[in-house]
Amino acid sequence: MIQLSQVAAANYHYKRYSLDYFLDSVTRLGFLNIELWASGPHFHLDYFTPQDVKALQHKIKERGLKVICLTPEQHVYPVSISHPDPEYRKRSVAFFQRHIEAAALLECDKVLVTTGIAYLDADENEAWKWCQESLSEICKTAEKEGVLLPMEAFTFYSTHVFNRAAHIAEMIREVGSPNLKGLADTDVMATTGKDTIHDFIRELGDDLSHVHFVDGNPGGHLVPGEGKLDMDEVLKALNEIDYKGYLGLELLDRRYILEPEIAMRDARAWFAERLGEH
Repeated sequence: MIQLSQVAAANYHYKRYSLDYFLDSVTRLGFLNIELWASGPHFHLDYFTPQDVKALQHKIKERGLKVICLTPEQHVYPVSISHPDPEYRKRSVAFFQRHIEAAALLECDKVLVTTGIAYLDADENEAWKWCQESLSEICKTAEKEGVLLPMEAFTFYSTHVFNRAAHIAEMIREVGSPNLKGLADTDVMATTGKDTIHDFIRELGDDLSHVHFVDGNPGGHLVPGEGKLDMDEVLKALNEIDYKGYLGLELLDRRYILEPEIAMRDARAWFAERLGEH
């Protein structure tokens, strides 16, 4: 059975509060693990030296917390490993490589990766090839640092090239690195409307290494139980395969911004009720 310790708090909706506040908040709530969103104002890596990263790791450890996934902001920033411009792709690859090295300093063994936004007027086969070549380079750094790369499919609003479980599975096969894995986001798959959690489980098998466990209408990335998705069915499906990875609470809706701890408390309570833990 999935344990409450597999639920990972995340700082996305804490962005109007300091990172110290976030760490203290989730400690108060009883979380043990966090997914760290790497972006301003909390953790924009361009403003952090290796010594700063080590100091952050000390803050995290002294609270009894562990970073289980580092998630660089790669949706609204100029990062795209499937961009037609080779210089753009080169810098995007370097972006991920820096975050992999930072993850190692944080004693974190996962960095989330995505394809970036795909142009609708670019050739689909070319975009796939650019993505595959970029991932192969990124995986070299991941293998060196001992970091896994759970890869997330975006919705069709961002990419028509890479938005299904089968796309992740095929890319894993083509890249051929043991460090490239898959991620399932419950709200993203519902928004795309092509797959369910059962499809992700079937397509990815043991390569399903991380889950963003969030509700939606679809859309919204809400606290479980606050949207229209069947989150109980998702939890049941993961229990049936004895899923051992983490469930990241990627809460994004702006309704949570002013009182983020309440949202995180409610999310934890949803799990505690179903898992019989408190």
